This record gives sequence, structure tokens and C-alpha cells, in this order.
Amino acid sequence: MGDFSDDIFSVFEEDAEPAPVLVVEDKPSTLEVTTKLEEIVEVKEETDNGKNEMEMEIKIKRSHEEENVHESPEKKLKTESILDDININENLPRIKVHTVETLEACTHEVAVPPNAEYVPLKQPTGKPAKEYKFILDPFQKEAILCIDNNQSVLVSAHTSAGKTVVAEYSIAMSFRDKQRVIYTTPIKALSNQKYREFFEEFKDVGLVTGDVTINPSATCLIMTTEIFNHLL
Repeated sequence: MGDFSDDIFSVFEEDAEPAPVLVVEDKPSTLEVTTKLEEIVEVKEETDNGKNEMEMEIKIKRSHEEENVHESPEKKLKTESILDDININENLPRIKVHTVETLEACTHEVAVPPNAEYVPLKQPTGKPAKEYKFILDPFQKEAILCIDNNQSVLVSAHTSAGKTVVAEYSIAMSFRDKQRVIYTTPIKALSNQKYREFFEEFKDVGLVTGDVTINPSATCLIMTTEIFNHLL
């Protein structure tokens, strides 16, 4: 029994001879070599064709550039001279601005639309729409004179200079001529303030701010510019 076991394990103790190794070289077949050669030839042909196309495009582009370079200078000068003769600003209708002589500390400019003639302002002969107990500033006098001549007025003055005086005169003139007038303010708080002031003087005054609507059928309506834009 012991000899039998020794014989079994003796198999693993013996020096095993190395097994022969078979090296197989992968040699491409004739079909594979032919296919690869055909692919190389096709790629080369495609490359040559692309190169020829690029050369043709370059030649065409160069020919166009040479034509532009060799363009006659007389043609260029003629085109430039025509463009120089055309002045777009002269052909567009422009508003003419006339500076009117007036009192000191006041600049009065009149913008006249195209195809219209400037007509000087005339002094009013009748009773003014509103009289003031204080002396008006030069810009207030000029603005009121424009209103009496039924002209549109744009007053530019610093804060608390008295621009509201001009607005009051315009409102009084609208009441006199039985016309409706709208007074706009940038914010609601100012609309509420002007409503109280104008209501004490003119009575027939309304307020429209979005949150509050008072007497919307009044002759004088006070509202914010936002509400006024929605009404347009």
C-alpha cells in the first residue's frame, strides 16, 4: 500500500521535460495582400483627386483676385465720385431751429418742421386765462406767450424753478376754452399731491392712478404716465 502511494506522488516529483513550443507566424495570404494594395491605391487616387480639386479651386480664386486687382482704376474712381456726390443728410427732411431774442436768463428756441415757415409770436390782446399776484420769471413769461399763441411748449428748468406755473396757466386756458386737459406725473404720490392743489383752484378735477379713480369725467384729469400710456 505504501509503495503504491509513493508511486503516485513520484509522478509529481520527477523533473518534467518542457513541452515543445510551436511558433506560428501570421503571414498574410495573397488575397489579403491584394486587398490592402487595392485600398492603398484607392486612397492614393482619392488623395490625388482631392489635391487636383484644391489646385483648381486655388487657380480659380487667384484668377478672380487678379481680375479684381487689374480692374480699371477709372471704374473705381467713377464709383467713388458718384458716392461722394450723394449726401444722404441733405436729402433727408430736417427740422429747422430758430433762436428767438428774449429776456435775459432765458433761451428760447423754436423748432420748425420741414416745409413749414417760422411765424413770430404775437402779444395777446385779450384778457389772460390766469393772472398771478407775483412777477413771473423770464422763462415763465415766454412759455405762457407760446401757450397764448396755441403753440406746443417744452419747458426745461431746474427743480422748484416754477414749471408748474406754466402748467396751471395751460389748465386755466383749457377751462376757459371748454377743453379737457390731462396732467401727468411720474409717481402716484405726486399725482395725489397735484390733485389736492388743483382741486382747490379749479374744482372740476379728477384723479386716475390705477389704485384710486376719482371723477374720471372731470375737465382736468391727473394721472401717472404709466396710466396715460395705457390709455393711448
